[in-house]
Amino acid sequence: MAGTNVQPKSPAWYIGGLSTSLRPGANQGDVYYIDGTGPDTNDGRTPTTPMASFKAALALCTNQRNDTIVVLDYWNAGTDDWPIVVDKEMVHIIGVPGQGAPWPQINPTGDKASFSVTALGVEISHLSINGGGTHGAVEIGASVWGTEIHHCWFGEAGTAQDGIRGVAPFDAVYLKIWGNRFGAGLTRNGVRLDHNATRGMIGVPGLEPNVFHENRDVCIYVNNEFAQGWICDNIFGLYDDVLGGAITLDATCVGGVTICGNRANYGDTVMGQVPYLDSSAAGSNHWLLNYRGIAAIFPT
Repeated sequence: MAGTNVQPKSPAWYIGGLSTSLRPGANQGDVYYIDGTGPDTNDGRTPTTPMASFKAALALCTNQRNDTIVVLDYWNAGTDDWPIVVDKEMVHIIGVPGQGAPWPQINPTGDKASFSVTALGVEISHLSINGGGTHGAVEIGASVWGTEIHHCWFGEAGTAQDGIRGVAPFDAVYLKIWGNRFGAGLTRNGVRLDHNATRGMIGVPGLEPNVFHENRDVCIYVNNEFAQGWICDNIFGLYDDVLGGAITLDATCVGGVTICGNRANYGDTVMGQVPYLDSSAAGSNHWLLNYRGIAAIFPT
């Protein structure tokens, strides 16, 4: 019968992560496996000979070769230094489900971030990532281009101050955040930009949305310029009926951000406060169609 051998296409949002990074021929780099137990003297080349630590795997990665680190498990974090400094360009860190958990869980020791990204073109996906009391789970710790974080959980099965933080004074150029979950274990912000993220995107139209669920403070907080950036198609179930609880742009956010397609509410009726707050000068940013409950609304 005609068409019986046609394979179904992947959903549109399943692009750029596990499906492409591990497909044969998808890149020219090497693949290294870690499982938290190791030992690091293993070669890491196969799932049956994994290394213990990110540190050992990153040491074998080569800049700009699209090497991939596959995280099979990570309950024993004793061999890594915190934060894990991702300093190899164009490396992909990809988790796979196992041991009854949706993704491998990364738990830093002490008041530290799990990852500090200091190289361009880094991809992090399919992990449950936690952080310290005064740190984000993932921090952009240098002025680097092209960090992409997707299909990760923050504050869903652990805690951190912020989920993803752009650290001052660095510019996280082309930062791309999509398909993640930000939960109630975050004590401050889901995504926090303390400096610029030129032409970055928090939420990508046509891809799986970020979902923010009862973050204890503002879900997306922009504390400086976000030049030519986008905040699009995110979903917010708010912790309380507070002004700007979904998206807050500080007075210094004057980079021409476009905000569109976001949906936010608290409770089962229309919340009293406006979940979007823009403290910058009039005309600094561009607000399109966003929702409070089921009604379109402009920010305060």
